[in-house]
Amino acid sequence: MFSVEYDKIYDFDLTGTASFGDLEEEEVYEICKDGRVASHLLEPQLVKWFPELIHVKGCKGHDHIHCRDGRLFDAKNFTCSGGCRFMPSKMIGIGRTFDEEVFLEKAKDMTYIICDIVEFPKVRVVFKGGAELAKEYPKGTIPKSKRDILFS
Repeated sequence: MFSVEYDKIYDFDLTGTASFGDLEEEEVYEICKDGRVASHLLEPQLVKWFPELIHVKGCKGHDHIHCRDGRLFDAKNFTCSGGCRFMPSKMIGIGRTFDEEVFLEKAKDMTYIICDIVEFPKVRVVFKGGAELAKEYPKGTIPKSKRDILFS
């Protein structure tokens, strides 16, 4: 178990721990490289790794709350296909539009938990202040080319 520290890289290896029905382990790993799937598993797992977080179920605009001070956390996945999109989920997807004003307002009070799932079952986690992250990436997207910088 760990404590939340901003800008610290946490490394986890889930090798041998993921299974589903009769799927081969490698099949499960490949499926979990999709952020839409991995988020449903990683959000409750983050509470196991960082017990000061409380998982918030459903679509509340954030995924976790800090148990002592009430800080809000939003977990986002860094994938090989899209990098990391940390704007509100309602702005991600076909037919949805990016609203910079709403994004910046939300980011200023948010802590983002960026989970690198590119090499799943190896997962790297970093906590980033939203205001700082939005200043560096004002469109709410961290490109794939910045992965090594983000996780170094």
